[in-house]
Amino acid sequence: MIIQRALLLSIAALTLTACSQNTPHAPTRLETNPLGFHGSVLASDGMTEQARELNAHANAIVRASTLKGAMVGAAVGCGLSVLSASNAGKCVTSAAVGAAGGAVIGNIAGKRDVKRRVTLASPNALVRNLRKANDNLAAIQTSLPDLLAAQDAELNRLSLSVAAGQISKAEHDKRVNAIREDRAKLAEALLTTSQNSKKAARNLRAAAQAGHHGLDWHIGATDQLARDALSSRSSITLL
Repeated sequence: MIIQRALLLSIAALTLTACSQNTPHAPTRLETNPLGFHGSVLASDGMTEQARELNAHANAIVRASTLKGAMVGAAVGCGLSVLSASNAGKCVTSAAVGAAGGAVIGNIAGKRDVKRRVTLASPNALVRNLRKANDNLAAIQTSLPDLLAAQDAELNRLSLSVAAGQISKAEHDKRVNAIREDRAKLAEALLTTSQNSKKAARNLRAAAQAGHHGLDWHIGATDQLARDALSSRSSITLL
């Protein structure tokens, strides 16, 4: 009797153990992340940083392209030397030497002559920031199409998920707003770069008209940067 009771208890224990061990459940994508979000659908830190640096370089281009009449003595001597970053550095050094004499000559000749004999505020900074701005924009242009495609796919998933009752309307709207703000920031950065590049090109044309030679490359480069930035901006559809 005791043996039979022990046997029955053992069988019952084994039965309970088997029932408690269910087949492992592999969570679905919606269960692990109900909204199906991926970091790639927003601008990564890398692209955000590229856009920030692009704006900074565009601002620097405007500052560097500003006319500086105080350096009248050096403008004539090295106006043709700013086509490369290395020559630009030498030009600035020469400008410092000739500035005092040039200022005296400018005062004697009168204000009209000073306006004709101008130089750029910082030729070497202009070249350097143009190159860096182009590098930043190229990086953005490379990543932007994939980013926009991922965002469009995510917007479609969000619409299907809210229609199927898998997510709430509030969750849907929160995510859509995040994508909307992300696109708006990138678009603003590209538009600002285009506008600042156009402003720099105007400054350079004014310098050329005032007698500063050797600016054809600089004018072409700033014009091209403005067009490229605006073209990238036009590819972003705001929500």
